Amino acid sequence: MDWPRSIPTLTDDVITLRPLDTGDVLPVLAASRDPATAEFTVVPQPYTEADARDFVESRSTRVWPGFDLAIVDRDDQFLGLCGLRAEDDDAVTKVGYSVAPQARGRGVATRATRLLIGYSWQIGAVRVGLDAYSTNTASRAVALRCGFTEEGVLRSAAVGKNGKRHDLVVHGLLRTDPGAI
Repeated sequence: MDWPRSIPTLTDDVITLRPLDTGDVLPVLAASRDPATAEFTVVPQPYTEADARDFVESRSTRVWPGFDLAIVDRDDQFLGLCGLRAEDDDAVTKVGYSVAPQARGRGVATRATRLLIGYSWQIGAVRVGLDAYSTNTASRAVALRCGFTEEGVLRSAAVGKNGKRHDLVVHGLLRTDPGAI
């Protein structure tokens, strides 16, 4: 796989995935304080402005073993975050996302995931993974809309807020799958 040396910018003309910048600190802070974000991610709670600043600064240029991107609309309004990680195998990536409350239900996660899948194929991946808490029905629906196959459940495999354990549903998409983007 030909991993990038700098963080890419990807777009489908409705949303853009771009490197994080200091202007994203307050939107990241607001989105990370949302109860649903706290429920389905490992974002520490309480989440402070210093946490958001550290997150944005540490990920604005980091490329390996993965990168995070701001999801924005045509007017550069913050819609959420997404990321792409290289897995242990050099031809496997994993996608993740978190959509800001005001942008949910608009197809943002689906569009971002499709862009990351296309980019994964472009850099030579043969498989893209996506994991979701079993209780996160919205995230699991995104995976299925994007062509992933639900491959199984890792019981009690993820630790969420307050140390609560969650089952993790594993999804996979192969470059050779019918309908792979």
